[in-house]
Amino acid sequence: MPEVLVLLLDVVLPVFLVIAAGAAIGLRFGLEVAPINRVALYAAVPALAYRTLAELDLAGATVSRLLVGYAGYLLVAAALAALVGRRWTPVRRRALVGTSVLPNAANLNLPVALFAFGAAGLDRALVLYVATSLLMFTLGPSLVGRPTTLARALRTVLGFPVLWAALLGLIVNGAGLAPPTALARAVGLLADAAIPLVLLTLGVQLVRARRWRPSGAAWAAVGLKLGVGPLLAAAVGLLVGLQGLDLAVLVLIGAMPTAVNTAMLAVEFDGDAALVGDAVVAGTALALATLPVVLTLAQRWI
Repeated sequence: MPEVLVLLLDVVLPVFLVIAAGAAIGLRFGLEVAPINRVALYAAVPALAYRTLAELDLAGATVSRLLVGYAGYLLVAAALAALVGRRWTPVRRRALVGTSVLPNAANLNLPVALFAFGAAGLDRALVLYVATSLLMFTLGPSLVGRPTTLARALRTVLGFPVLWAALLGLIVNGAGLAPPTALARAVGLLADAAIPLVLLTLGVQLVRARRWRPSGAAWAAVGLKLGVGPLLAAAVGLLVGLQGLDLAVLVLIGAMPTAVNTAMLAVEFDGDAALVGDAVVAGTALALATLPVVLTLAQRWI
């Protein structure tokens, strides 16, 4: 069986089947996204971030280089998107930049990284998720919406639980602390629930979006994200000296569709919600076909 088909069936398809389950349940019962998303955002994902960073065994230099590569990729992707949309209105051009640099780093990237690269891949994907979350809740409103104040951006970041969970995990890791067994087991239960929960949430979010006719601008955004994104990530990663699993994980996040939360930010901050919403739905659907191809190439570097 061709390798790309194996990856589709064994890595990507299970993820999309859980997303489909979330979509079916959301459609059948008319579920609201916000309560489910808050369970994931304020309980399960912070527990996963804490546990991963508390047990992380990556060398500091490796983490730093991975983050440098990710930052470089984001800057190049933003510059390219701004160039493509240079003749568009400022709001639409910012939306194109936002859809290009705010990947689905949790709902889709974490389970795919786990299935494709194992626990070590998930560790690295979580580091990039924390970085993406900080970007989304600081610059995200100004990218996919209209510019917001620095004070509001800081309030959003400081109220983001994954940040504090990640910092606590790093402190526990650095100090060599061992939490009480009861607490560790409670955190473990929540952390184990994170990936299924974020996938179900993504399914509900996609059903609630109800946008299935992308515009030409939305297809341009999808092309930049899914087609050009992994190539840029590979080029920048090689340029900064990434190798093996680090390079593969960077390429994977470069191949991710736009984060679903960008659509919510576009609505909240009066941006081009139609463009962002279309790019999210079309990109997520198309990723079922593009991710196996990217993974086939990325696994050659491991």
